[in-house]
Amino acid sequence: MTDSAATDTSIQNEATVYFQSNHPGGSFISSLKALLTRPREFFAGMPFAVFYGNSLFFASIIIFGLTFLAVPFYSIGMLFMVPFTWGSILIGMWMLSAYMSWAVKAFGGGKLTQANAFQLSAYALMPMLFIGLSWAGVLAFVWSMYLVWLGLVAHCRIAAGRAVLVLAFPLLTVAMIGGAMMFALGNLKIS
Repeated sequence: MTDSAATDTSIQNEATVYFQSNHPGGSFISSLKALLTRPREFFAGMPFAVFYGNSLFFASIIIFGLTFLAVPFYSIGMLFMVPFTWGSILIGMWMLSAYMSWAVKAFGGGKLTQANAFQLSAYALMPMLFIGLSWAGVLAFVWSMYLVWLGLVAHCRIAAGRAVLVLAFPLLTVAMIGGAMMFALGNLKIS
């Protein structure tokens, strides 16, 4: 195995198969299965990412999936939102990964490159497939944040409390933006 293959996200770590953009079908299902059944081992053995390609592809599958799953609960108009949804979620993930890379160094004393943080965020995005399913969306968000926390603890090997500190700012930001949006929508009157 070459050095570049050892650092790529497409290698297999023992029995765990990580997502491979050149074999998306089988590796996507295997990655989902591992995230559902052995998330700690999945993140602990996660290879270091050098590029964004595999993570971007994995996250894109999740984003398209969540959009299509939301159609029956909202409207066919959700399909027209795919480019906006896809772009805004990926930009948010990129911003989160930049923050996490900095915060792990500042608060946790660990090392996490931005490409690795993006990879961790992409894998932790998996529960968001169910975000459009009414109250299941709240559980999906909590589960996703748990996976990010678990990824920080298992992959970066930082203390659990420090991982909570790393996630505190993004969680508060999402809560404030979500609260402001709910307030605005609740008080919106069209005349």
